Amino acid sequence: MRHGRTLLLFVFLLTLLVAAAPVQAQNFSFAVPQLYMQVFVNPDASVRIVYDITFANGFLADPIDIVDIGTPHQGYNLSNFRASIDDCSLTDIRKSEYIDVGVEIHLGRCAIPAGQTGTLHVEFTMPDMVYEDVTQDGYASLQITPTWFDPTVINGPTDIWVVYHLLPGIEPDAVLYQDVPFTDKALFEEHTIVGWRWPAGQANQAYLVGASFPTTGMTRVIEQSLLDLVVKWLEDNPGVAFGIGLAVIVLLGLAFFRYSGGTGISVFALLGCGAVWLMMNNPALMLLLCPISLVAVGLVEYRMANRQEKYLPAIAQVEGGGIKRGLTAPEAAILLELPLNKVLLLVLFGLLDKGALELVDDDPLRVKVARPYIVMQADRAARNEQRRKIAQQQGTVLRTYEHHFLDALQEKEGLAVHRMDFSAAMKSLISSVAGRMKGFDLSDTQDYYRKIIARAMQQAQSMGNIPELEEHLDKTWPWIFLDDEYDRSFRRRDYHYYPTWVRPYTTTQSAIPSGGSVSAPAPGGKTTFSNVAAGFAGWTENTAGTLASAISPTALQVKGASGGFVNLSGADKVTGDVFKALMSGSGGSGGSSSGGSSCACACAGCACACACAGGGR
Repeated sequence: MRHGRTLLLFVFLLTLLVAAAPVQAQNFSFAVPQLYMQVFVNPDASVRIVYDITFANGFLADPIDIVDIGTPHQGYNLSNFRASIDDCSLTDIRKSEYIDVGVEIHLGRCAIPAGQTGTLHVEFTMPDMVYEDVTQDGYASLQITPTWFDPTVINGPTDIWVVYHLLPGIEPDAVLYQDVPFTDKALFEEHTIVGWRWPAGQANQAYLVGASFPTTGMTRVIEQSLLDLVVKWLEDNPGVAFGIGLAVIVLLGLAFFRYSGGTGISVFALLGCGAVWLMMNNPALMLLLCPISLVAVGLVEYRMANRQEKYLPAIAQVEGGGIKRGLTAPEAAILLELPLNKVLLLVLFGLLDKGALELVDDDPLRVKVARPYIVMQADRAARNEQRRKIAQQQGTVLRTYEHHFLDALQEKEGLAVHRMDFSAAMKSLISSVAGRMKGFDLSDTQDYYRKIIARAMQQAQSMGNIPELEEHLDKTWPWIFLDDEYDRSFRRRDYHYYPTWVRPYTTTQSAIPSGGSVSAPAPGGKTTFSNVAAGFAGWTENTAGTLASAISPTALQVKGASGGFVNLSGADKVTGDVFKALMSGSGGSGGSSSGGSSCACACAGCACACACAGGGR
């Protein structure tokens, strides 16, 4: 008796617990032994779709009371849907709340109980399904995917059969498949049918099929271009569209930041968001931006490769602050942002002219620090002071920046100039020029030195007397060397100019006529400048080209310098200030079965691909 009461109490408590427990998710588990889809082509480019889908509900599953059926697109009309299950008419058909594109059919009193089987019959008409086939004239194209179901609730294989019913007058041999070959093709009741069958298919995945056929009997097909096909393909393949869009943004970003020298992050953020929004709302624009982004990158890279490299840092100048006079030719070259290998050659020539360097070989260029200027003190200031005194005794002056070059040459004595690294010395020269320009007008100063160069060139061109010309060039050759066409002054039909430090290695003559005497051997035993076809001017041009490797561009990234064509750092600062103001102002912080989606894609030819998202309850 006691055991009976205990059992009753346990059953009572269990009943209360079940009643008090929250409603659990419905339990769906079913199989689809057969899915039969027929597609009847109509002359007006519409199709009539007929489904016969057999459901076998699980023994312990909830009744199947709603079935979601996907449609090819949103253009369906609920009024032309007809549905029944095992001769039980179904009239409650609504837009699906579960899948994006499709309907839900409520079975009501005709629901399929657990352990039972039922065949759902659905018919409906879809407009605008037959498209022009752009791959061949006189043909139409139709692609479609039968509906599929949520893989979490369906089990077992499915006999899937898709059949197209074409219009009368089309011969079976004239019908072509797209991607997936036909398993059936025949004449049936005076019209051609083609089909695809998967006896052991899976009703939880999409099976895209397509056919191209003559337009015989068609009164209308949807006209489309190749662009329409690609746009449709992008709309139906969001993963591909995302990849292309990402590539476009990356390419545009590369072009933008190369052009702006890495500045303007806030500007690009706004432009990038706008581009993303436009591409999301108009896939055709994405296709347009693809070549535009490639062209933009190409144009920027072309301009970067064909311009003089910008290495001068931002200068704290004053408009109308006057002209900075007294710069040497190498310093003026930096201010005018001439090629750095030319600046390096000018510095070395200046040191050779002053006697601080000696020429060892000219091909390749090899120099050494003259013995009086070899200073071994570890302290740079003391080393510079000793060299300065030596230069004063020699009747010349060493500039501050020249000491850095002498240090590099002394450290790597005997090495060819083009194999040495002058990046640190060049960076020091650039910084020195920028510092000396503070408080002056940059553009006025640049114009001033351009006029000095032009005046020196003009005076040299006007001189016809060779001794007079040579005397002029001895004083002005560093400035003339800064002109792009300096060789017009350095050589004439009957004359080649050689600086004073070159002449001991050519002939005893200071002016060498073309066809003149044979030169003496160079210091290294090689023939030298006068044996170069273009003389000293041609040699300097060739030598300057070899010195590009002696300067590392990355080592010259001076703070404030921009490698692009426009500096947008001001916009970044303004944006940062706005966000700071906003932050400071805010104070901080602060029961059914699962129907999938049927997809029809009207594309042209075998190259077209189409897919639809499906899902279920």
